[in-house]
Amino acid sequence: MTMDIQAEKLSLVQAILDIEDISLIKKMKKILKKKEHDWFDDLTEEQQQAVMRSLEKLDRGEGIPHEEAIARLGL
Repeated sequence: MTMDIQAEKLSLVQAILDIEDISLIKKMKKILKKKEHDWFDDLTEEQQQAVMRSLEKLDRGEGIPHEEAIARLGL
């Protein structure tokens, strides 16, 4: 199924024009300004620290292989 990109763009423009919530407009502007959005920036400080601690553990060899993690989760 082929998507008509121009129709999708026009639909998006109309949806944006209908927005009355200034905070949502500011969030959308921020997203559109970023060329590469880094999901890490959207995390809370606590979540960022947890990720960093986990990466430090992996650097020390304290992690488990991906295959084992998948098996433990039953995926």
